[in-house]
Amino acid sequence: MARQRYDIDEDRIARFQKEGRGKGRGADYLPWLTTRDVPSQGRCHRIKGNKTGRVHHLLSDIERNTFYLFDWADIVTDIREQFPLDRNITRRIAGDLGIPHPRIAHSSAPLVMTTDFLVDVYVGGRLIQLARAVKPADELEKPRVIEKLEMERRYWELQGVDWGIITERDIPEAMVRNIVWVHSYAEIDQIKQPYEGYFSEKARLVFQELPSHPGPTLRQFCADMDLRFSMSAGDCLLLVRHMLAKKMIVCPMDRPIDDSTPLHQFRLSQRESMRASG
Repeated sequence: MARQRYDIDEDRIARFQKEGRGKGRGADYLPWLTTRDVPSQGRCHRIKGNKTGRVHHLLSDIERNTFYLFDWADIVTDIREQFPLDRNITRRIAGDLGIPHPRIAHSSAPLVMTTDFLVDVYVGGRLIQLARAVKPADELEKPRVIEKLEMERRYWELQGVDWGIITERDIPEAMVRNIVWVHSYAEIDQIKQPYEGYFSEKARLVFQELPSHPGPTLRQFCADMDLRFSMSAGDCLLLVRHMLAKKMIVCPMDRPIDDSTPLHQFRLSQRESMRASG
């Protein structure tokens, strides 16, 4: 949700605006706040997005987990975190509500409020936007937090954008852990390989063997593949995680996944099955 009390003044706000903070889309978007702009309590995260190809700045564990879910979801096409709200509009909203506007520390100047996520989603053949505030559930019992969330809700209502709140209670923990398990393996070209094209070659072989292998577990499958195709120990598991991240292989994401998972839970995606049969 909207941030307050970070070390900032009007000169710094002007610099942020000049830098293009809060502007752009996809790889070109610059968040209004980065992990360097807020006091760190060890809960900030910088994660490269597979959808955008840029590093995202997440200011809490809940934001990180929410980001992973957005980055994984097929219907999401863009993710903009720490999105700034127009101060002229938020000041009018505060006035209408009869509540104080968040202000710059030691000043009467209004703070630039932000929304944690502004997400582009492709639904029903059209692109829409979702604005989401991310907050620990126990914070929602605080009157001042409720006031600022109401300001945020009204802001996005005026923009015609769907707004909502996400707490840790809305986040499926098993799914997040599974996404984390594969997320960083979406791109593996930067990993040293015995020769150029090694990973691509071995991935095709592993992919072809998966549907007919007797298993019983992913661990056994990977051990067999490493031996059969003269790979180093662990290479097959790396490739499986890569293919899961690219959704060439799919499995239930709502239950724990690791190398002890029964092999029958892994299958070729419908898209890849059709491509292979064609």
